[in-house]
Amino acid sequence: MKSIKARSIKFNRILDVPCNTRILIPYFIALIFLCGLELSVSNIFFNPTYGQIEITTDENLTPPIFNNTKTEDAQPRPDILYSALNKDTIVGEVLNNFSYPIELVRITATVYDKDGIIVATGDKYVNDYLIQPGSRSGFDIFLDKTLPSKSKYILTTSFEKSEDDKPEALQLSVGKNSKTSNSFRVLGEVMNQGKNNANAVKVSALFYDEGHNVIDTDYVYTNPDIISPNKKAPFEFSIYVDNPEKIKYMAFNVQSDEYSLITNNPQNNTISQQ
Repeated sequence: MKSIKARSIKFNRILDVPCNTRILIPYFIALIFLCGLELSVSNIFFNPTYGQIEITTDENLTPPIFNNTKTEDAQPRPDILYSALNKDTIVGEVLNNFSYPIELVRITATVYDKDGIIVATGDKYVNDYLIQPGSRSGFDIFLDKTLPSKSKYILTTSFEKSEDDKPEALQLSVGKNSKTSNSFRVLGEVMNQGKNNANAVKVSALFYDEGHNVIDTDYVYTNPDIISPNKKAPFEFSIYVDNPEKIKYMAFNVQSDEYSLITNNPQNNTISQQ
């Protein structure tokens, strides 16, 4: 596994453009404040110093914003498709809009109270070490405190271009799921169709509501996490949520040190719980 080399990304110029205008910035960076559905324009305010859109966490946003910010050479960059503040945790998903894989994608959160005073910060690498072009990965940032009313938060993204070229050899299948009053459980298996052992087999999952907003995200390792050629290993997700009936869709990915997900397997698509 490669060593983690997080990069900090800085602005080198001031931006002052309308919120619905594509913003050109010199480095790949994702900045967004999101939270659900339906927000009046008057509740969105623009920070001209950093070129950021700010939204209070107890307001909603519609439709989901896809940040189309690009670099000066018009290259795409990873987008934060959705994020939401759930008490003391920010959950969301990021999309790789590049034409090549990226790795070590880290999301950093900075939270402010209604007066603009910083009250919390945290960061987290997304659930997948490697994100293929057009693929998504989830993140959850635990802030270790309940945030005050009218808080605002900023999310920034750092990443590295990946030189990894993992062949598709891991077949993922999903079995039954079950619910209790405050938990959701789902089982599955991973089969190694490669010629060599698959080491450190990691399965990631995104759990969505009816509007395809992220409710929760997590990752687990298969048991065992080393799978021999043509062998299977099971995995299990058990998450705690206030209302598991809200989970309507699930999306899964699997990677090992050597291999990636077989993408033409119908089981590997987003799965409805209806």
